[in-house]
Amino acid sequence: MYKVLKYKVLSILFFFVIKGYGQVDSQPYEGLDEWSKTKDHRMEWFRKARFGMFIHWGLYSAAGGSWQGKQYPQHYAEWIQTWATVPSKSYATELKPKFTAAKLNANEWATLAKNAGMQYVVLTSRHHEGFSLFNSKQPFSVSNTITGGTNISPKGRDLYGDIVQAFHKKGLKVGAYYSLLDWQHPDSYEGKQFNSELKDHIPDRKVYKEYLYQQIKELATNYGKLDILWLDFSSKNRQGETWGTKRILKDLLKWQPDIIVNNRFWNGLENKNGDIGTPEKYIPPTGLPGMDWEVSHTMNESYGFSNHDSKWKSYDQIMRLFLETVSKGGNFLLNVGPDAAGTIPEPAVKLLHSIGDWMKINGESIYGTTASPFQTLDWGYCTQKNDKLYFHVFDRPKDGQISVPLASPLKEAYLLQSPRHKLSIQEGQGTKIINIPENKAIQWPQVIVAKLIGPLKVAENAVQTSADGRIVLTANNAKLQGSGGIKLIGATTHDPNRPNAIGNWSLATDQAYWDIKVQRPGSYNLVISYLPNKKMAGTIEIALGDQKISHKIPSGDENKFIEKEIGVLEIDQRLLGETNVKLKLSLAEVNGDQLPEISSIILVPRN
Repeated sequence: MYKVLKYKVLSILFFFVIKGYGQVDSQPYEGLDEWSKTKDHRMEWFRKARFGMFIHWGLYSAAGGSWQGKQYPQHYAEWIQTWATVPSKSYATELKPKFTAAKLNANEWATLAKNAGMQYVVLTSRHHEGFSLFNSKQPFSVSNTITGGTNISPKGRDLYGDIVQAFHKKGLKVGAYYSLLDWQHPDSYEGKQFNSELKDHIPDRKVYKEYLYQQIKELATNYGKLDILWLDFSSKNRQGETWGTKRILKDLLKWQPDIIVNNRFWNGLENKNGDIGTPEKYIPPTGLPGMDWEVSHTMNESYGFSNHDSKWKSYDQIMRLFLETVSKGGNFLLNVGPDAAGTIPEPAVKLLHSIGDWMKINGESIYGTTASPFQTLDWGYCTQKNDKLYFHVFDRPKDGQISVPLASPLKEAYLLQSPRHKLSIQEGQGTKIINIPENKAIQWPQVIVAKLIGPLKVAENAVQTSADGRIVLTANNAKLQGSGGIKLIGATTHDPNRPNAIGNWSLATDQAYWDIKVQRPGSYNLVISYLPNKKMAGTIEIALGDQKISHKIPSGDENKFIEKEIGVLEIDQRLLGETNVKLKLSLAEVNGDQLPEISSIILVPRN
């Protein structure tokens, strides 16, 4: 997968690349209009699917995140050759005998995906190490002096073909992950840095471009229908025609007229080239408006199999990632990393079974839906389809009532699991209040269907008091104003657990505010959560009615969000029930590049 280039070996590797090759700019689809003209037709199934399986399986699976007894904690076990700095010949000699696929049952993999509610699969046909799960007929793949050959299927088998066939039989769409990097090919951009025997070799990039073309042609013409070509990865100085994209894209539509290609022929996970954006292990704070996109995520830390990666996400964590992604208009590509024998780890199997149980009942709220019309919801997420809104309730309010900022009238509301049981709907001030039952027999999260009467009209969303009495004003539910660049800053591939925050704030003309529904008057301690930065500092002003609190946020290097109490606010009894009480956050002064990022302002009751 797309890994940050902060490790020494990769820094050395990319020094040679950047020094020797200038940036390549590309037009959308390399100027091939037929891709743009056919996009809506080709994307139709993808926009409905919403849920797919990623499979990372290759020679790295035999290492399991360790090399010669040493564990490597980096959470990308498929990069083990880099972490351990292993020459390709030694790597192949050690791992080829261990990659047996002895327990592979492709039908079981396909059944597991199908029963989990997944609509498509993306399988690693080859990763950065350059070894092919498919039987390539290219001369270098069949036999070479560096690793003996790149094809790793046991004799008489084609593992990629077996797996693709099994998924086709289950009616799932099939995609091929294909790495543009190659750590062993003598004419690639990386081969010399990993293999000392190539030190006097002068790479011929034309040879490597031809190799890429021919292997992609094999994937597109030898295995039946190919629904997605999932490339990985490009950089600022190697993208587009660096890979021979004009020729590949021109012929790809001839070989597979309905194929989808992701955006990683080009630099940046959110670049708007290709058919789909590909955020990795993070969800963009506001989705990616104006483009189709897909989040790939892992169940533990690594994509490839790791013997020592025990940080398995819970069912609740996976479902929140899944539903947040879909609620923002994206697809969710959930990864499994089988071991060298072809066994998917049991924790992953159990998680997929649990997701499948939920999807059997609630899949209607996922397939064919579009993004939530609401900026944020305190208790969960929303998707929509035709005249229906689907509310996914994770955090059931203590009183059993969810408030929805909706001005449109509702015909009815019911649990998707029990459509005959109609739920009570009450009119609030600019909201609809739906009473939901406390039923422990319903698999979490609960899904409520609300049927609209007439067109959708969203009301202003007011932050409500939490069950513990706090008023939590997050970056997610802030209204941002101005033209100076203020925006939501979200998680990244390499920091997927960081909260969203208000950032890029350098002008006093920008501001943020929250509408609050007052449910509990009284005195509150004001707590701010921010991210210290050596180059950022500034003074903020928080205003609620006539009350104003100023605070200077200092620079720092803690490298994590910290909370600090900065004052006391009073909420008057006369405001009880008001839904448009505004708390404003302004910038009074900037010291440094910009204001440190702010993830939340919390009002904590004092009594």
